Amino acid sequence: MIPSVDTDVGVLAPASASVDFAGKKLDIRPIPVGRIPLLIRTARPVVQALIGNNVLTGEGDELDIDVMQIVDLMGDHGEQFFDALSLAAGVSVADVEAANLDDVVRLTQTCLRVNRDFFTQSVAPLLAGMAQRLPGVGLTPSSS
Repeated sequence: MIPSVDTDVGVLAPASASVDFAGKKLDIRPIPVGRIPLLIRTARPVVQALIGNNVLTGEGDELDIDVMQIVDLMGDHGEQFFDALSLAAGVSVADVEAANLDDVVRLTQTCLRVNRDFFTQSVAPLLAGMAQRLPGVGLTPSSS
C-alpha cells in the first residue's frame, strides 16, 4: 500500500512565476531534472560570473541583477548565456536571441528567482568543489 500524503502538513508545490516575453506570457518553473546536466555544462561560466558578482546571494525577490550585469554576461559569455537562458526558460535559443533587451532582462531575472535554490545549493557548491580539485582553477592569492 502506498502511503498517502497529508496535504495539510505543508507540502509545497515548486515555485513558478509568469513573465511577459516577446509578446507572450511564459510560465517559468524550476529547471526539470532532465535539463540539469546540460544546463550545468552550458551555464558553468555564466554561473561562475553570477557568483563572482554576488548575484546569487539574496533570497527570493531580493535577487539583485541589473541590466548592465546582464549585458556584461551577454558580452562575456554570449552563446553560453543564450543557451542557458533558453534551457532555464524552455524557449528556443532563436527566440532569446531575437528578443529585445527588456524581455531578456525580465526573463533572466525571473529564471534566476525561480531557480535560486538550485543555483545556490547545488550548482555553486558543485563548481566550487570542481575548482578546488583542478590545479590553476579558482581563486589565487594576490601578487600585490
